[in-house]
Amino acid sequence: MREADERYFERLENPLEDAFEVAREAKRRGGDPEPEVEIPTARDMADRVENILGIDGVAERVRDLEGEMSREEAALELVTDFVDGEVGDYESREGKVEGAVRTAVALLTEGVVAAPIEGIDRVEINENDDGTEFVAVYYAGPIRSAGGTAQALSVLVADYARSLLGVDEFKARDDEIERYAEEVGLYDKETGLQYSPKDKETKFITKNCPIMLDGEATGDEEVSGFRDLERIDTNSARGGMCLVLAEGIALKAPKIKRYTSQLDEVEWPWLTDLMEGTIGKDDGEDADDADAEEEASADDGEAAPEDADDAGADADEEDAEPAGPPRVDPSKKFLRDLIAGRPVFSHPSESGGFRLRYGRSRNHGFATAGVHPATMHLVDDFLATGTQIKTEMPGKAAGVVPVDTIEGPTVRLANGEVRRIDDPETALELRNGVEKILDLGEYLVNYGEFVENNHPLAPASYTVEWWVQEFAETDADVQAMEDSVRVDLSNPDPSEAIEWAREYDAPLHPDYTYLWHDIDAEQFAALADAVAAGAVETESIDHATADADTDDHLVLDRDETVREAIEALLVGHTQTDDHLRIPVWRPLALTLGFEIEAAADPAIDGEVAKADGGTVSADSPTLERTWDDLSEDARAWPNAMEAIREVAPFEVRERAPTRVGNRMGRPEKSEERELSPAVHTLFPIGEAGGSQRDVAAAGKHADTMEDTPGMIEVEVARRECTSCGAETFKAACPECDSQTEPHYQCPDCETRLEPDESGRVYCERCEVEGTCVEQRVIDINEEYRDALGSVGERENAFEMLKGVKGLTSATKTPEPIEKGILRAKHDVSAFKDGTVRYDMTDLPVTSVRPSELDVTADQFRQLGYEEDIHGDPLQHDDQLVELKVQDIVLSDGAAEHMLQTADFVDDLLDQYYGLDRYYEVEERDDLVGKLVFGMAPHTSAAVVGRVVGFTSAAVGYAHPFFHASKRRNCFHPETEIRYREGGRRSIYERDQLAEDELPAEEQPRTATIRTFVENRLDDPETDDFGTQYQELDEDVWTLSYSGVCQPKRVDTVSKHPAPDHLLDIRTRGGRRLRVTPDHTMLRYDQDASEELHQNYWKAEKVSAQELSVGDDVPVPSPPEDGSIDDFLFSPVKDKNDHPPAVTDWDTIESVEIVGSDVDYVYCLTVEDTNTVCSNGILTGQCDGDEDCVMLLLDGLLNFSKSYLPDQRGGRMDAPLVMSSRIDPSEIDDEAHNMDVVDRYPLEFYEATRELADPGEVDVEIAEDTLGTDLEYTGFRHTHDTSNIALGPDLSAYKTLGSMMDKMDAQLEISRKLRAVDETDVAERVIEYHFLPDLIGNLRAFSRQETRCLDCGEKYRRMPLTGECRECGGRVNLTVHQGSVNKYMETAIRVAEEFGARDYTKQRLEVLEKSLESIFENDKNKQTGIADFM
Repeated sequence: MREADERYFERLENPLEDAFEVAREAKRRGGDPEPEVEIPTARDMADRVENILGIDGVAERVRDLEGEMSREEAALELVTDFVDGEVGDYESREGKVEGAVRTAVALLTEGVVAAPIEGIDRVEINENDDGTEFVAVYYAGPIRSAGGTAQALSVLVADYARSLLGVDEFKARDDEIERYAEEVGLYDKETGLQYSPKDKETKFITKNCPIMLDGEATGDEEVSGFRDLERIDTNSARGGMCLVLAEGIALKAPKIKRYTSQLDEVEWPWLTDLMEGTIGKDDGEDADDADAEEEASADDGEAAPEDADDAGADADEEDAEPAGPPRVDPSKKFLRDLIAGRPVFSHPSESGGFRLRYGRSRNHGFATAGVHPATMHLVDDFLATGTQIKTEMPGKAAGVVPVDTIEGPTVRLANGEVRRIDDPETALELRNGVEKILDLGEYLVNYGEFVENNHPLAPASYTVEWWVQEFAETDADVQAMEDSVRVDLSNPDPSEAIEWAREYDAPLHPDYTYLWHDIDAEQFAALADAVAAGAVETESIDHATADADTDDHLVLDRDETVREAIEALLVGHTQTDDHLRIPVWRPLALTLGFEIEAAADPAIDGEVAKADGGTVSADSPTLERTWDDLSEDARAWPNAMEAIREVAPFEVRERAPTRVGNRMGRPEKSEERELSPAVHTLFPIGEAGGSQRDVAAAGKHADTMEDTPGMIEVEVARRECTSCGAETFKAACPECDSQTEPHYQCPDCETRLEPDESGRVYCERCEVEGTCVEQRVIDINEEYRDALGSVGERENAFEMLKGVKGLTSATKTPEPIEKGILRAKHDVSAFKDGTVRYDMTDLPVTSVRPSELDVTADQFRQLGYEEDIHGDPLQHDDQLVELKVQDIVLSDGAAEHMLQTADFVDDLLDQYYGLDRYYEVEERDDLVGKLVFGMAPHTSAAVVGRVVGFTSAAVGYAHPFFHASKRRNCFHPETEIRYREGGRRSIYERDQLAEDELPAEEQPRTATIRTFVENRLDDPETDDFGTQYQELDEDVWTLSYSGVCQPKRVDTVSKHPAPDHLLDIRTRGGRRLRVTPDHTMLRYDQDASEELHQNYWKAEKVSAQELSVGDDVPVPSPPEDGSIDDFLFSPVKDKNDHPPAVTDWDTIESVEIVGSDVDYVYCLTVEDTNTVCSNGILTGQCDGDEDCVMLLLDGLLNFSKSYLPDQRGGRMDAPLVMSSRIDPSEIDDEAHNMDVVDRYPLEFYEATRELADPGEVDVEIAEDTLGTDLEYTGFRHTHDTSNIALGPDLSAYKTLGSMMDKMDAQLEISRKLRAVDETDVAERVIEYHFLPDLIGNLRAFSRQETRCLDCGEKYRRMPLTGECRECGGRVNLTVHQGSVNKYMETAIRVAEEFGARDYTKQRLEVLEKSLESIFENDKNKQTGIADFM
């Protein structure tokens, strides 16, 4: 590591230690569940191993061994230390073996996964039949995340410890051997194994393994034979055991063999037979097996060599007859299922769309795309910094970053001027006058994105960085030109560009290379004819491209073909009713094959004919065409490039051969993370606080007149004072202020129990788990008043103090109310672990200017920044400096929130802990240099970050290494989904195929999510935490929900190590769903309906653990003559017009925390909506989380594991360990693939023209410097940007009011964009938004329930009295006429205005009549005889 990097980390760790010292002193004063800080720090892998295990001395010993041997060897060496008692404080033999095994697994997994804690349940020493002892290791499902090598080595470590302790080997009984064979086969059938050993292999391992592999049951199905065995506790498959035996020992035998040879005390000679496959085999059986394998290969479709040759020959034939220039095939996937209110910016690969440019800006990295800020403004601010766009290539989505050193958009103004806009201020000035956006400008994508997505390189735009390398290969002295102040290679004037092209036989400069590939040969010829008939006028015109030296311009007669051609070429010009005037015309004329004749002698007085029938001065240049006609080849070529090659006097490259289609995805995010509903204190008040969880109201609540107000029964901890023995539910003793600790006892015999070495509490007599939880009546009013007095606050200091209904943690220790009072005072809320958090969209940045972060160079120098990226001393605010790896930039909103949090922490230290204030911030500049936590949710690890500045963009900027992890939430494997394969089809198409039948592969079908995912994990990627995932290329549709029930594509499938617990949700309708506790669910929320884009959508997204009995969840409701399968076909067009928008509600009957009975949970990502129908319930699914930040001292003071939910997933997204230093080798590979060069080589650009594989091109990426002194520095970039917050601060999607406003803006921008077909967009909006909405609401109106406005009781039909039968309150409808026909007039207007098909208009007309017939007044009217005459 460089000295500069070491100094940087010291600058982080010194204040970190200061903050820890303050927190330690605060914790010692009592009041918190534990008297010490509960977030351990880790500087390196050794620290993480020690912290995750909680075993003192491990880190120091690991560091001693790291330099001498491999991690595997170090794991074995540590066994001796555990046995001898030099590491770990274990008295029992079982404890020593368990400590050694857990440490080995933690060491091999680098201390970043839960396998060492949750994958190993316990170790026991039991008795063989001959009276000797043996070691049994109990494995759990999460051992899967350790990987096969760590699993197998854990067994070897246990055996080594066994031998050193003098314990005998495990001697399996015959029935146990048979049982293991059946059990592994059952587990493989139920869940699936990476390697499935044969029965004889399983029996052989069981018989010879000196350690008994045991574990907990993980499946519903039980073995059919060898049941109720004495030494095996369950008849179900033990998933952890099966994984270790099959994917560990059986699969990794060669690795284990290598390590057994190094140990004198351990011999596993039987591994040789296992490795060589000679278990019980004779030669005949080997031959049979070989034949069978060959047949299997043939069945799997492996091609024979001659087949491969044939395929190659076919490919050669195809390559011999190119149909046109090399292009990446257009992809429409991003455009499908357009979401209302989010515009399309370009149809696939369409002219006028974004032009692909290769490069990486300093605010650019993985999953990002650079867009000119002028473009962001001209698309009516729908693109802002951090806005996600769904894109055609190279990946599926990207975050928008502003880059103003690429080319901006080209527009036609209402005054007829066609010009490019390269300045955001100019864009704002002119955007009201923009008539058409002819080109969106360049779209910057770095090479690493193509590497990460394994996407073939697309033909590059011809840019200055490419041209200058080609120019350098000519006879020109490019170095001298670059050094000259008179020469601007990036922006030469036209005469220089022409001179260089002709004199040095170089390609024409990109500034004057037009988009000839966007017109065809006929347009080329028409344009040439127009130029031949035109004339040059010797006077300047007012145009953006005309400078002081421009004293003439080319005048062409206006013709629509010619106008469209020069607009497509992006030639700057001015349009009048009769003419097209081009100020910079010489490069255009020369490229069209004209020679420019010099002007006549100015002394000659005369005139020549002019294009408009007038005359022009004889001193004007004249144009002479050098060719008569184009060849057949040129006319047959798909574009005008062959014509250019025939007639141009110099080489002309394809300017922008690759266009990238895209549309808007999710808007940017910058907001506080809160529980739903938000709370201030993790103190239970039951139902007494009402829906607002109001603590003050709970203090006054009484069920009856006889009850004492505020006396509430809740489930809380049973704790005992360590000094005086008093019992309480608080962490601090109310009698003597000493620390209390959980008091465990048996729930049956009430015997006092103590946790064992592993933390388990178990009553041997009753054979049940002990508990420290009890029902207790608490005087909420007294607790509330005492807390107010304790911190010296009054009720008027805040609007309301919100608590929780109940605690979900294992010990149910409540948080001190005082903390909640101070949070309420400063308007911040508590997360599930007691911390205060803020979420921001992640964006990477590798270099910054102090000025753009609203700080000064002096402040940066105080932070340790000494020089800029060029090595010059840092003296000025506008110098560019390389951002250090753990420094972050806060959004303005995050900064404001941090100020509030800092004030809360200072009040907490002063008024609760009695310590000095720490932050004492008055303005946001005071936050510069302060430390924060950045959460990596998937790893449950926090990373220390340092605030260095602020941005007006609603994002969090940080180094790419700081943003390299995400989280997913999952379903139980038996969850069923309904899906369909094949292309998009409507119900109309399905019905038309009824006679011939829909192809079998396109029929809707049902599968468990496990089967669905496993069948598609053909070649999955695996992240560092055991998650396997794979993106899908084929079309697979499932039922999704975005206010309408509709088919959506499945983007990605994934398989995850299972948690210890799941939530089992059951409804009154008989539905059941088992999900991870933090899984996203949909819940009825009438108040939210006005804020959401579908007026009948009345659901909010909540975590599964926030659901309660009585909550309503959405379910699909097909029409009476249809089925759920109808929803798998896109918008309904059959004669009944039955809607895809119908949704009913089902009420939750029970929510229970259950033990996980599986080793894996599964999920899938559904594009756009991130919702799916699972077991008949519409729910959320996989979706990446934004990173969150927490103020350092808030986390140290307020985080406690005692607050975390007692369920798997409860420890996710919690800072269980904190890294003070990022290790680049341990982050996600996505960041490693980011390129770190300041220019791409010429060979790269040439390779793009061949659609080369990105891996075949030599461009330096971050991975190349891992493990070197440069791994933290040297992040060069090809493009700069003047400010990382250019463009709109917020997307128009967030600033526009109603969904109708957004929809109108979406349609309006589609009219302006040349690359967008506005009629297609309007059709999609009507078909996928308006019609489903109208039909669905109509259906909902006819099937609605009624609800009491007072107590919330629901009725299927209105009570005859009109009053609630429960409380007598008023009962009202839930769907009204206004919400049903809300969009009718708008839909008709859009159809007419944008030229929708007659069919669409007729559907709307029929629907309008249906609505009128339903809502018209049917009362009888008095009639007269005149009515019948």
